[in-house]
Amino acid sequence: SGFFGYEGGYVNTDTIQPGKGYWVKVDREGTLILSASTPPARLTNGMTGYIRIVSTAEMPPPPPSNADQAGEHPETFALEQNYPNPFNPTTIIRYAIPMQGAVTLRVYDVLGRVISTLVNERKEPGEYTVQWNAEGMPSGIYFYRIESGNFVQTKKMILLR
Repeated sequence: SGFFGYEGGYVNTDTIQPGKGYWVKVDREGTLILSASTPPARLTNGMTGYIRIVSTAEMPPPPPSNADQAGEHPETFALEQNYPNPFNPTTIIRYAIPMQGAVTLRVYDVLGRVISTLVNERKEPGEYTVQWNAEGMPSGIYFYRIESGNFVQTKKMILLR
């Protein structure tokens, strides 16, 4: 197919601009390398590695829209592994809630003492991210635990100074 840019809708384009996204349909796996500074590669079939565009009436698939995504909610509860792990001094924790309800997310030390409450509120269905700053905390193993309805899950993380 041709190359298509996106400007509120797909537009056929013959120029590729840096920092922009484009859609093109191909008929085989491979790597698309665009460069004006090197000569075209010689392929195993003896042809050069130029891009050959065959015009068709085919258009790209519909682009994603915020309206399409607005009604989507996670299907299940989830608590992801923090990232980075080990960390120093901040880490990110992601979780998903499929239904509205009370959510608590706490950090515990190895003795089971609550070190920090990161979330303690009613949440709408969705995916969330929270950051924990362990500034002033000693190196070691910590646990984070989420509770929402009947869902309870605990994961381990390591603060390494």
